[in-house]
Order: sequence, then C-alpha cells, then structure tokens
Amino acid sequence: MYQSKSLEYYLDSRIYSSEQVQESIEETKKQFPNKKIKVTIGLNEFEVYVVTFKFENKNNYLEKLKTNLSNKFKRPDNFKEKVYGQYKPTSIYKPY
Repeated sequence: MYQSKSLEYYLDSRIYSSEQVQESIEETKKQFPNKKIKVTIGLNEFEVYVVTFKFENKNNYLEKLKTNLSNKFKRPDNFKEKVYGQYKPTSIYKPY
C-alpha cells in the first residue's frame, strides 16, 4: 500500500497572524502546481499553528478506489461457498 507524502509547518501564533499563515499556505501551494494538496490547520497546546499539507498522488487515489469497491461488493456474513465434488445428502430413498 502506498503512503501519502506530507509536509508540516510550525508557526508561532505570537509572531505570525492568521493572514500571514494563509499567505504562507498559498506560497507553498504555488511551489507544487501539479499536485493535489489537502491542507489542515490546527493550534496545539503551545499556541503554535500546525499546518499540514497532504499530497495525493495517482497511486493513493487508486488504492482508495480499490478499497471502496471491495467494501461495496463484500460478501454477506451468511454466505456459504459451494463445495464441488460432494453429493447433497438426501433422506428419501426412492427405488425405481
């Protein structure tokens, strides 16, 4: 399974304002024009902005599609597989 690549920035909230954080995000996105990027921003307990960039590549997309399809066509729990080469047991004997 492929892992997605990520990039994290730590910015002090006492030094940087939220507008400056947004500007740095836009600058970083410009550095990777051909990539799909998901950005999350958080503020941790030390009052530091944690900005994470997750890059999505083709392999990750195909893995997600594969898992979604396998979940969609999953067998039910009460499904019994057929066993070939065995006779069904019958309790009725009928001579000709």
